[in-house]
Amino acid sequence: MAVFYAVLLLVLATIVANTVYPYFPIIPQAFYQIFAGALLSLVPLYHHFVLEPEVFMLLIIAPLMFYDGRNANAKELRENLSSVFSMAVLLAILTVVLMGYLSHAMLATMPLALAFALAAIVTPTDAVAVSSITTNMAVPECVMGMLERESLFNDASGLVAFSLALTAFTTGEFSLGNGIKHFLIVFFGGLLIGLILGLVAVWTRLYLVRTGKDSTSVIVPFDVLIPFLIYLAAEHLGLSGILAVVAAGLIYSLSNNQLRLSSTQLQLVSRSTWRILTSILNGFVFVLLGVSLPTVWVNIQQDHTKSIPTYVLLAVILYVVMLALRYLWIRFDWALIHSKPTERRENALIGALSGVHGTITLAMAFSLPLTLHGSTFPLRNSMIFIAAVVIILSLLVPTLLPFILPTKQLPVDPAEALQERKALVAYATDRLVQENPDYPEQAQKVVEILNSQAMTERPDRRKVQELLQQATQIEVETVQKLADDGVISSGFANRYVRMLVLKSRMSNNNPFTNLILWLRFVGHRISHSFGRHGRRKRRIAQQQQRLQRHPVSPEQQQLIQQRLQQEQAAPHHGRHKRDPQADKQRRESFLKIEQDVYNNVIAFLTDVSSIENQAEVNSVRNYYNARHRRFMSQETTDQQNELFIQAFQHEYTYIRQKRSAQELSPAMAEELYQQVSTDQMLYMQEIAGEN
Repeated sequence: MAVFYAVLLLVLATIVANTVYPYFPIIPQAFYQIFAGALLSLVPLYHHFVLEPEVFMLLIIAPLMFYDGRNANAKELRENLSSVFSMAVLLAILTVVLMGYLSHAMLATMPLALAFALAAIVTPTDAVAVSSITTNMAVPECVMGMLERESLFNDASGLVAFSLALTAFTTGEFSLGNGIKHFLIVFFGGLLIGLILGLVAVWTRLYLVRTGKDSTSVIVPFDVLIPFLIYLAAEHLGLSGILAVVAAGLIYSLSNNQLRLSSTQLQLVSRSTWRILTSILNGFVFVLLGVSLPTVWVNIQQDHTKSIPTYVLLAVILYVVMLALRYLWIRFDWALIHSKPTERRENALIGALSGVHGTITLAMAFSLPLTLHGSTFPLRNSMIFIAAVVIILSLLVPTLLPFILPTKQLPVDPAEALQERKALVAYATDRLVQENPDYPEQAQKVVEILNSQAMTERPDRRKVQELLQQATQIEVETVQKLADDGVISSGFANRYVRMLVLKSRMSNNNPFTNLILWLRFVGHRISHSFGRHGRRKRRIAQQQQRLQRHPVSPEQQQLIQQRLQQEQAAPHHGRHKRDPQADKQRRESFLKIEQDVYNNVIAFLTDVSSIENQAEVNSVRNYYNARHRRFMSQETTDQQNELFIQAFQHEYTYIRQKRSAQELSPAMAEELYQQVSTDQMLYMQEIAGEN
């Protein structure tokens, strides 16, 4: 149960951090996650929190690396193998060696083997972190491609070097020849086992699809389990589990054409599942960093209070050395990205600043053993602290990139695309309502769904209140007309309007407006009642005069007099009589009011709707649609499905007309076509699932 609560709190902290980030995007998202983790450390469950290294690598790093490999461009990878080897192997090993000796020189208390382990920890880069920082910046394609390919394999280089350094420290023995041999076996052995098991996984997946077992409940869990199984198999054989899952991910990438031979629904669910999973896991890494830092800080203060400035200085120097080394490596084109001579200086600076450290660095820091020969592992907290400072520096420094890089020019302006989307939906919904007057409820349901897909901003509350007041006035006028025409009783109309005014008061409408609304209705009813009462009295008098001019039999006269007496008494006593059919009549009266009110309000909203007030109109329309469905008990029908198809056709027509008139750019038209196609595909799949 404690494990369940711990995971639940991690998820909540990640969600909160990701929710706050869009409001202040200037600060990198990772910092919100670290801060959320620091707050989480105040919870008693996380006091003195220590993460199990093997669990961290298996449950978080393995799926993340598999996903990175799966999304890598296999063709570009083959074409840039020399660049990958240069950055992910040669530069990584050189960095580990130089910074290992530097760390040992600055901290004489740190054994050389542990210094190399620390250097291996801070060497790997994280392309996911830099991608989040450079989202809206025009990073040169050659540099971004280099960063993504490098991060796939330098993780493994760092992990193998880290393993060798730990082995040398724990055993006290190290041989250069044996070290190189071990490195090659672990590195290429991990790749080989990953390729083999990746092929087996792809073949199994294709077999399940071909035999009709391609339901989302089978394929999606199968795909999610693959990285865990492959990682465990490689580690069991003493090979690199990280390289194994990367290689398996690359096999999936190479098999994309075959894997697409499955249902569209399966592909959509699979992609969505992986995006959500990796997003949460990436957040977990930095939340865990925030959770762990307070414990690490307390332990360091207890053991080596005076060493904290030294650790911070060492972290800064290590980061600066890595920055300079990366700059020189790219500047002299040893990275083999073949950039133009005039662009090398800028590309080198961008590539150096983009060397962000994150997931793998933290994973290796946490994977340091807790104990050694029955006692606490030496300098473990110090190494984690230094790694954390390097991570924070590598996240802070790239914030200088916006001053170097221009803003990315998107093919379609998001704001313009949103406006066109609104116009497209407005056109389709107007045509739909005009062409289907016999199905107003079904048409409005379609309108509501289409509008919800096009809206992203929140409606203006003041404008919504104004529209609600106008709609309420239309409700009152509708009830007045029904009472005037004798369709409903005046008593029922009074009760309905009282309920309506009460509802308006509870929804924070203007009390003065509510009072005026009620007084208008009461005044109308009084004047109408006097007029109707006078007409009744005149009619009774005419009947009596007619009886005097034309005598009838006593029986007929008695019957007529009884009817006249009943009519005279009706205004005073009719409402107090209990009719067995009263409940049914009240229900019929209410449904009649609801139907007429709904039709009149929706007609009003359709008339006042525009692109500028769509959000507010949709908010009010959704309220009346929901209320109407609740009272009328309407469900999705075949007619509604037909209306959806009509609406999509109207949207396609709008795009074609605008494109023919050259009012839409090709890129904008393509963007709108994709949006409509996706909406149509999802809706048709939903219909198929219901059937």
